[in-house]
Amino acid sequence: MAKQTFLGAKLRRLRLEKKLSQVELAAELGISASYLNLIEHDRRDLTVPILLKLAQILKVDPLVFASEQDGRLLADLTEALHDPVLQDENLSKDEISNLVADHPAPSRAFIKLYQSYKAVVADLEYMSERLSQDTLLSDSSFRLRTLVTSILSLAEIMKDNADMNSEQRQEFLDIVFNDSKSLADTVNEMLSFAGRGHSSEATTMSPADAATDFIQQNNNYFPDIEQAASDLNTKMGASPPNIQCLTDYLLKQFNVSVEYATKDRHDTEISLYDENRKHLILSNSLPPSSVKFHLALLAGQLEFGDQFWKIIRSSNLFAQGAEAKGFDALANYFAGACLFPYDLFHEAAETMRYDIELMQQQFGASYEQICHRLTTLHKPEKSGIPFHLIRTDVAGNISKRFSASGLRIPRYGSACPRWVVHASYLTPGVICTQISEMPDGGQFFSIARTVTKPSLGFKHPKRHYAISIGCDISHANRLIYADGINLAAPKTVMPVGISCRLCDRPGCTHRAAPPPTNSNNATRARNISPGIGDW
Repeated sequence: MAKQTFLGAKLRRLRLEKKLSQVELAAELGISASYLNLIEHDRRDLTVPILLKLAQILKVDPLVFASEQDGRLLADLTEALHDPVLQDENLSKDEISNLVADHPAPSRAFIKLYQSYKAVVADLEYMSERLSQDTLLSDSSFRLRTLVTSILSLAEIMKDNADMNSEQRQEFLDIVFNDSKSLADTVNEMLSFAGRGHSSEATTMSPADAATDFIQQNNNYFPDIEQAASDLNTKMGASPPNIQCLTDYLLKQFNVSVEYATKDRHDTEISLYDENRKHLILSNSLPPSSVKFHLALLAGQLEFGDQFWKIIRSSNLFAQGAEAKGFDALANYFAGACLFPYDLFHEAAETMRYDIELMQQQFGASYEQICHRLTTLHKPEKSGIPFHLIRTDVAGNISKRFSASGLRIPRYGSACPRWVVHASYLTPGVICTQISEMPDGGQFFSIARTVTKPSLGFKHPKRHYAISIGCDISHANRLIYADGINLAAPKTVMPVGISCRLCDRPGCTHRAAPPPTNSNNATRARNISPGIGDW
């Protein structure tokens, strides 16, 4: 089954806006009305010649038919509409697709509302967890009971002993007064605790999600920053620059000195920049690849910070408080563009057939740095493979996500447990491969490997992540990792979903949540499959 593109509904909407019948438009396109009907129902591909003719006939920009943005909106709306609170609605894929194509603005508004709802739910869960486990609340509750008991006991003693002398009575009154003050402080402390964690910002998109959307909206390609990085390399006289070049440039251009600190002088952060002293401190635990990246990062912030802010403020994607996250994202993009110049990196990727370990050796880079840079190769005249990238921690939380391949990566909750990114934890440091098939028939080729971040010492636990990059199966032949695999008819294809809430595959033993539909198939699957939490 071909992967759906969901362009048919958009074409139908544009045709109706121009008040053209299928017969009339088909005649102008030089195709049959029945063929046009199949295109509008996503049963035939919208080929480039037809697309160009449509753009002329309907007088629209060909980019109107670009599916990537609508695909992301469709993915977010599908995820929202399959939330358990809406499970009885049981909307079909076609209905959701038509909603996105015919009413994109209300669809975006609904997504914003859903994001606010999820934020409120997360806030309530957070407060519930804190109220049940927080040691401060537990201590306060104990003090509250103790103080109330003390005050009641002393009041009872004074009430029952009317002949108590004045000196004793005053002593008891002093104790009651002090305990009452402590009681008031304890109550205020508990009320202050209950009010923490709630703000108007909590009901909007998180800064991290806003920055991720900003990167996705720009397809993780910023030509102005690519040019800025190239200009800096020319100024330094090295492309790519080494540690000495970057260190000398920072000192000469900005009077910034660099120090490599040992643990006894530097045990809290891997890098610290003192803006007042113009002094950068880097941990001795950093490998050369990370040292270069930190130096390039600072150089970009100091030299092109205004340009980064200009790009960010020209975008309307940012939620309140997200600008700083966006700035950091662009600074990191700059560092990658500086250390891995586009043309040189693209040539190496194509020549080495995207062998990440060979590219690490050529550029003196980390595995994660190479993976990140591979997702940015979208220069129109010299583009690379359109990859997706996912990074998860050992708990399965997705900390980085980007998709140019068409793979839908869940925004809320964890991804399908069958994805290779999770399986890579079973073989640390070894590249795992997988051909996966989504419920709509789309197939992807992905690789995954674990990475470990530098540690400052024994008392600082190491951070472990799994990183997966992949592409549509049609591009897999360009990857060295697919050698020896019959891509036309692979022996092993892993049936996967997006997440358990969005997957209606029957009989899946990995399911961690009920299927999103009340169809008969799903009901039968629940009856014969092991229940959630069963052995």
